[in-house]
Amino acid sequence: MKIERYQGLDTLKAISIILVLFWHLQPVRFVARNDNHTLVNFLDSLVEIFNWQLTLIAIPIFYIVSLYLFFQKFHNRNSIKKILIKLSSVFLFWSVIKIIFATIISSKFPDLSWEVIVGIEPVLPLVGDSVLFFLFNLIILITLAYFYQRLNSNHQKLLSYIIVIFSLLLFELTSLTKFSVPYYYLRNFLIYIPVAFALVNHTNKIVKFKFYYLAAYILFSLHDICLRHYNYSPGIYSRISVVCGALTLFCFIHTLKIKDNWFTQKVAKYSLGLFVLHQYWQYLFILLIINYPVSINIGIPFNILFFIVGILVVFSTVGTIALLKLTNLKQFVS
Repeated sequence: MKIERYQGLDTLKAISIILVLFWHLQPVRFVARNDNHTLVNFLDSLVEIFNWQLTLIAIPIFYIVSLYLFFQKFHNRNSIKKILIKLSSVFLFWSVIKIIFATIISSKFPDLSWEVIVGIEPVLPLVGDSVLFFLFNLIILITLAYFYQRLNSNHQKLLSYIIVIFSLLLFELTSLTKFSVPYYYLRNFLIYIPVAFALVNHTNKIVKFKFYYLAAYILFSLHDICLRHYNYSPGIYSRISVVCGALTLFCFIHTLKIKDNWFTQKVAKYSLGLFVLHQYWQYLFILLIINYPVSINIGIPFNILFFIVGILVVFSTVGTIALLKLTNLKQFVS
């Protein structure tokens, strides 16, 4: 059972990093044209739904898996000290790399700001915000989880209800009032502390409702699609559908009898490297296309350049990880 459980977590991590890459790279894009066939417009809509309703459950799954492992393994000050030192060193290392890279390409050292501290800046041109906010939030979530698990059961239950109900209500209210919550806000992810704790300590009770979570995910996904159709702007992570989607996927994968798989294990093990490195290659390849434009006509309104860029980014990132594995820096990619 232990092997199956951890193989399940590896599967979740592998799925999540693939979804992250799909969201950031968006390799499937159609060229907007007035004469597009109805089928092309339909396919474009499906891609948009995939991007917004499926890929964005990846970060919450990473948080659930990380907190799940924490609640399983770490129960004293020494253990939490080790994990926080590890996470902080990784965060600081990649923050320095990001600042150096941004300084080189912009010829300007970024100003110290809260955005730089929490890991959403400096922004890479052509690519977007830094992904390091995930690590910053994870450090805080692990710290809060440590104090959460030290509460007595009654206080834990009360706090859990408060966090879950307040978070879900806040997500829905902000969506309906067109109030956009920044994606990197910690409050978008606090709900995963009691969720992960319940999955560890009340596994069967939580997992048996997986079809209800799936139904809620579908319902609130339709809700999100309608809101976007009427020009509302539901948050990236502050949506009930995202919570239900992450919980659904975790519960379904957890109950599967998954055999060991080399590919899944490797992708899961080096998901950190894939996560932090791909944006650099994405920037370089997009910059190359802009400076040396290539016209590829395949007869259909499919933007094959972004598909090719996506493939090149993945292979280049994997190659970089393979090289770093041979050095003392391997601790920062696994």
